[in-house]
Amino acid sequence: MIRLLIALVIIIGLWAAMGHLKRLPPAERKRLLWKLGLWGAGAGLLVLVATGRAHWLFAIVGALLPLAKTALGLGLQFFPLWKQKQQTAGKQPSVGPMSVREAMDTLGLKGDEQALTRDEVVSAHRKLMQKLHPDRGGNDFLAAKVNEAKELLIKRLG
Repeated sequence: MIRLLIALVIIIGLWAAMGHLKRLPPAERKRLLWKLGLWGAGAGLLVLVATGRAHWLFAIVGALLPLAKTALGLGLQFFPLWKQKQQTAGKQPSVGPMSVREAMDTLGLKGDEQALTRDEVVSAHRKLMQKLHPDRGGNDFLAAKVNEAKELLIKRLG
């Protein structure tokens, strides 16, 4: 009898929660569902640990750790470009030849173009190419952009 009463309370609670969710705006509904999902996953994990049934879950996490390490390494290779993309968010990409400012931004060089030296350009190019070369997991487009920026700046420096 007590189980039936608990089941009835749970069903009524879920019905009320669904009615509340339907009235929320979509953005708030999404945020609330994420929050409830994380709390539910945490509670489920706690129950699994308390009952001694979480061993398979930790085995899966342990097996995925080397994969996560590799994925993190690959993700960090593209960090300079991600940072550049965040800085130039909202700007239209240029069509046509690259400007000196774009070349400096591509290589991650700061400051005035008159104070720029050949060694700084070569050093910045070398650092980026070590991360973005196609033989090291980069792609041809990014490597070409970095090479184009180096050539433009070296030609500009004379």
